[in-house]
Formats: sequence, structure tokens, C-alpha cells
Amino acid sequence: MSNDRPTGTSPGEQPGLALSLDRITRRRGQVELRLRLDNPRTDRALHYVSQPRAIVRNDATGTFEVRLTDQGREPIPGAVHVLPSFDRVDPSSTALLTVTLPDTIVRMSTTAGPNGEIQVEELPLGADATVEVVIGWSDTAYYPDPRERQGTAGAPHSGWEQAQSRLVVPPRAAQG
Repeated sequence: MSNDRPTGTSPGEQPGLALSLDRITRRRGQVELRLRLDNPRTDRALHYVSQPRAIVRNDATGTFEVRLTDQGREPIPGAVHVLPSFDRVDPSSTALLTVTLPDTIVRMSTTAGPNGEIQVEELPLGADATVEVVIGWSDTAYYPDPRERQGTAGAPHSGWEQAQSRLVVPPRAAQG
């Protein structure tokens, strides 16, 4: 599977949102990924989640996964769920999306401190890091359903997403 082919698109299905990297800009304290989103369809706009919902690091591969989707995300009990921002790419068009990330990700460590206290670890998002961007999209715009019950599990828009597109941004050394 190529890096810009959406998951969930198989032969015979309509083509989906195609991703490519336009540029990376590193500034003090942040990393900006400018992504090019192409809609190859001639009949429908493609709607997508336009803001990061999670950044997860795979310790086995060292890859940072930037998720612009709530699929697979477990709701936190008692937390308020905030809908993401959505945007669209018109038929046979291209859009640019800038995703701004911190240059250091802080997460809770999997091991406790010497006295059982919680420890945090800082993970730099340096030029040597591999980043995988995952964007959830659909060919139908998201509209809240007033009939949805409050307190139901999952995000209100979790059933909206039709497929995901992925783009792997290799370390700067591999890009050169």
C-alpha cells in the first residue's frame, strides 16, 4: 500500500483523499507539517477532520502517529468531549492543511518512580523522527444528530468517518 492511498479504499470503490507532504518547517518549540490533500473524485467533496486529536509514539518503531481522527480512541469517563474541526476538499481540487505540533511530546512513563510516584518522559520530535499522519474523512459532511443521547459511549461523530488516509513522513536524513 502506498503512503498516500486511503485505507478502506479497495478496487471498485471510489477513490479517496490522497495525502502528500508539501513542506516541513521547524521553528523554536514547534514543527509544522504542511500537507497537500487531493480529492480525485469529480462528483463529491471530501470532508475531513482538520485538527490533531492525538499524538501517539510507537516505542517499537519510534514512529510518532499524528491522529486527525477519533477512531480507536477510548473516551475518558467523565470528560467533556469536544468535536474536532472539519474542513473539505471540493471535487477535483486540492487543499493545503498546516498541522502544528510541539517539538517535544510529554507523556506518562510506563514505569513508576522509586517511591511509586508518576513519572513523565519527554520525547523529542526531532529531524530524525518518523511521523505518520492519519486523517479521517468522509464524502458526507458531519452534522450533529439532535436525536443522539447524551452520555453514550464514544464520540458523537465516531460513526461519520468513512475511511482514513495515511502519510508517512520519513526522517529528514531519508528525505534528502
